[in-house]
Amino acid sequence: MDMDTLLTLDPIKKFIEAVEPKAMRYFGGDNASIVYLQPDGTFYGVALYEWLSKKKKNLTLATMTDDGEGLDEKKVKGRKVLIVDNDIITGKGYKRSMEAMRIKKQRLGIKAIKFAVYSDRIGLADFSVGQYAAEAIWRMALIDALDLKIMKYLIQDGRKSYADIGKEVHLSAVAVSDRVEKLFKGGAFQIKGGFTIDQFYKMSAHIQISAGREIIEKLVEGLEHASEVYHLIKVSGRQTLEVSILIRNLEHVEEFIETRIHAVPGVKNITVVIGELPILPKIYFPSV
Repeated sequence: MDMDTLLTLDPIKKFIEAVEPKAMRYFGGDNASIVYLQPDGTFYGVALYEWLSKKKKNLTLATMTDDGEGLDEKKVKGRKVLIVDNDIITGKGYKRSMEAMRIKKQRLGIKAIKFAVYSDRIGLADFSVGQYAAEAIWRMALIDALDLKIMKYLIQDGRKSYADIGKEVHLSAVAVSDRVEKLFKGGAFQIKGGFTIDQFYKMSAHIQISAGREIIEKLVEGLEHASEVYHLIKVSGRQTLEVSILIRNLEHVEEFIETRIHAVPGVKNITVVIGELPILPKIYFPSV
């Protein structure tokens, strides 16, 4: 992908718009370096460097894995460093890369280290486009340790009585009922029926679809309630949709692609991988 095309992509434009002013204030008049994490931070790091290098002359571009491997240390020596990645989901990559750079900090005379990311789901990055408070993901303001235990018992057996659960967690049946009702109302938990996958399907297929943003959105609308679909995700930073389906035979895959995917004009490319039934999940809870 050429640079002009890269800089026109909507996620890239949003990232630069959100990060540029903060990064420029952070760098100030110091020598600086943008270090993108392989592989997912590549587009964001390269695009940000190309954009900022037009305004800031003493800027270098480097790359490394999240454990610090592959870094050209000459490019960060004596500079302020901005590590760039695609997203933060669990925080593992963020912690590993920040620690790897901190280990090098004194030896290389690195002046400061900050982290920029397109989507920050747990509020760790210094600069990001989308940021979510940790409680928005884990809902710890709503859920405590007893709630988690109650949820575990209900997941194991949705028919288990509140009285029996109460004996396990040392609460009355009424107290368990009140907690479950609170979880239902807060949208943090639900109980619904599912079926054992291997009793109904023989194989699975993983489908990767490349298309424009509007086409991806139309596909999502049509696929999110399809009975065969057990996994559906838009790849962050790319115009790609990944779909995993349960199938009975190869003809089932062909029918699904023809009626569900090709029914939406504008799909650029489709890659299909056929596999065995998923190891997980073993129980499927359809959305319809």
